[in-house]
Amino acid sequence: MNTNQTQPCRAPARTLRSAVAVAIALAAQAAAGQQTAGEIEEIVVTAQKRPEGVQEVPIAISAFSADSLDRALIWGSQDLQFSVPNTMLVGNDRFTIRGIGNNAISSTADNGVASFINGSAIGWVPQNEFYDLDRIEVMRGPQGTLYGRNTTGGAINVVTARPQDDLGGNLYLEAGNYNTMRWRGALNLPVSDNIKQRFAGYILQRDGYTENVYKHTDIDDRDQWSVRSSTLLTFGDSTEADLVLQYYKENSSRVREAKRLCKPNPALGCSPEELGYDNPVASATLFSTLFNFTSPAARPGPFPIGDFYKNAPNPRDLRKVAADTDPYYSADQFFGTLDISHKFGSYTFESVTAFADGETEANIDYDNSALPFRFTAPATYYRKRDTTVTTDRLLTTDSFTASGSTWTQEFRLLSSYGGKFDFIAGAFGLWSDGESAYEIWHPSIEFFMKQRNRPQEAWHFSVQTPEAKTDAWALFGETYYRFTDATTLTVGARYTDEEKSIRTRTVLPIFTPTIPDYATGERSWGQWTGKIALDHLADLGVTDSTLFYGSLSSGYKGGGLNPGNSDSPDFKPETLNALEIGMKNTLLDRSMQANFAAFYYDYADLQLAQRISGTAITTNADATVWGLEAELAWAPTDRWLFELNLAYLSTEIGDFVTVDSANPAQSLTKTTPVVPVNLDGNELPYSPPFSVKFALQYTQPLATTGWDAMFRLDTYYQDQYYAREFNTPNDTIDSWSVTDLQVRFMEPGEQFSIQLYVKNLTDEDNITNSIVEGAEVGRYRNVRILDPMTWGAALEFRF
Repeated sequence: MNTNQTQPCRAPARTLRSAVAVAIALAAQAAAGQQTAGEIEEIVVTAQKRPEGVQEVPIAISAFSADSLDRALIWGSQDLQFSVPNTMLVGNDRFTIRGIGNNAISSTADNGVASFINGSAIGWVPQNEFYDLDRIEVMRGPQGTLYGRNTTGGAINVVTARPQDDLGGNLYLEAGNYNTMRWRGALNLPVSDNIKQRFAGYILQRDGYTENVYKHTDIDDRDQWSVRSSTLLTFGDSTEADLVLQYYKENSSRVREAKRLCKPNPALGCSPEELGYDNPVASATLFSTLFNFTSPAARPGPFPIGDFYKNAPNPRDLRKVAADTDPYYSADQFFGTLDISHKFGSYTFESVTAFADGETEANIDYDNSALPFRFTAPATYYRKRDTTVTTDRLLTTDSFTASGSTWTQEFRLLSSYGGKFDFIAGAFGLWSDGESAYEIWHPSIEFFMKQRNRPQEAWHFSVQTPEAKTDAWALFGETYYRFTDATTLTVGARYTDEEKSIRTRTVLPIFTPTIPDYATGERSWGQWTGKIALDHLADLGVTDSTLFYGSLSSGYKGGGLNPGNSDSPDFKPETLNALEIGMKNTLLDRSMQANFAAFYYDYADLQLAQRISGTAITTNADATVWGLEAELAWAPTDRWLFELNLAYLSTEIGDFVTVDSANPAQSLTKTTPVVPVNLDGNELPYSPPFSVKFALQYTQPLATTGWDAMFRLDTYYQDQYYAREFNTPNDTIDSWSVTDLQVRFMEPGEQFSIQLYVKNLTDEDNITNSIVEGAEVGRYRNVRILDPMTWGAALEFRF
């Protein structure tokens, strides 16, 4: 982040250079040793809806087994982003891959990277930790044929562990700083020859990473847990059913953004060019303008004359805030998946049914301040929904609530002829229904409206969406023709039809003389996506195997609705046409994998949000994207493992004129003229041009004890990027790095292990994104920060 006051990322390049230097020295030592060569694990994935080794799949895919997740300390979505090229987690709840994610604002907008649970398109809660998994598959690039809508950027498939034949399980117990306590465990029960059962769960509790110096509390803590049941039923040799049920619960002080940054500007509240640890100029905020605090005759309620931000504390530390309201976050999610497969002759029929239901609520201090400002007398008003206070202080709340449910059903027929030709054909259906509300409770609005005898519903700002529905269906298929045993042509197509409807309204009490009626909208779209690819398994002599591939493919992300806007009642679907070439190499007696990919995207109808006159609408633009990726892993001996990911990304928005909500001419008033901005040539948000991940791992036998000690270093660095498509100085997110270190002691068979770890070893205060708040509070930036240095010790029992 471009600011004179924020703490810079402390020497990420130096950290990376040191790690690489150590790696080179250790590699030379390993090569001179007498240990036998190691072997890189090849993970079996279902990226093409059938089991295949990851090195055999002609797709850019990062796959992680349970063991590889464990050794790289990938405990959740935040950790996953560090190990996948050109991938970022935005706002802790959505992924961007190769610059493609979700830049829209609408209850009917979708993410550009779809998430799957056991192949089902019901999504998963990114805040939920990973536990008891079989693997994670991250497919980069459009997956429009087999995975369907909303995969323009890619698809992430989380596959839970299946029940096994033997009695067994594991228990993981961890304690760390910030009073962290983490329990994970699984129990496998073979009930009979035909029934196998597995139970798993986790509990996470820890103190907050941020201190609220005003209330003397820690915020952004965690109190969450989850349980899962997996049941595998077999009916003879040809039929099986796999039922997975999971529940997740959280009650935490999780924050959406952790810190307010502002450099005062007398005309705007906060400067659009600089950031600091100051307060907005109150006279430049919309609340001050509307309620004219300097004019007693126009003042609503018991407001005194004065600057309500004056002397409000804002600690000069990214890990400290001063707010009179602590955040609150709650989440409940239940999901179930039922996968039934039946083999007959040269065919396999699969039915995948899934259901998800959940709700969330997030409340924060709207002005992110503990204001010294006082009313002339105590007043009674709503501090938040269903809660009133009587006080002379100005207390505010920003509240977001959402709930919804989704059903999906997919049928697939796969052939296994064993000759030159095979196919997969299927049908898919989705039914989703949800509701949401965003509310701002500010006493100035309530006093103003009471003074004018307005109904209680007009006492706060709200965007109410009691109904948002999506119904979709699709038919799809891929054919595979083998010219030879080494060369395969893939041709696939999918037709998607979807219908979205919404009922919503925005209550802007200051500007609307009456409470508006709900606006409704309904729209349907149909779209073809397809793929043609050629792959060739080459015999180069110098490698164990080399797979060359090239593909032309397309992706599709559903359109959406801007109800109540007569100029732009809806926005178009996104489409992406992608050219990709790559190679996957296994060499040095399977001790090394070296995979490379290059891609070019023609990105049409990119969905971009615009904030104009207090409302948000989404419209469409165009962009081009291209990049390079490399994933390398090498086990020169059975003791050493080296991993290296490199990524380069170039993004460019086409000719597109819009309005910047942080621009000096913008405010919530509908009479203020707007200044157009052309985004032509700008970079897409959350698209760092360069990133690198490096890891080294060494295992040392401990004398005659039979135990092994495993030492591992993971370090990740990425270039600066922009948090918004406007690419202003305040949109710049500085480059940052994260380094993790661990040592693990394992007894023979790894039935018992002791682990010591440090994550974010250099304790960087890494800003990852920023949000521009509205003119009513001074256009300051709220920023999100990665976790600080954490350390701990863990015991794991396997039986």
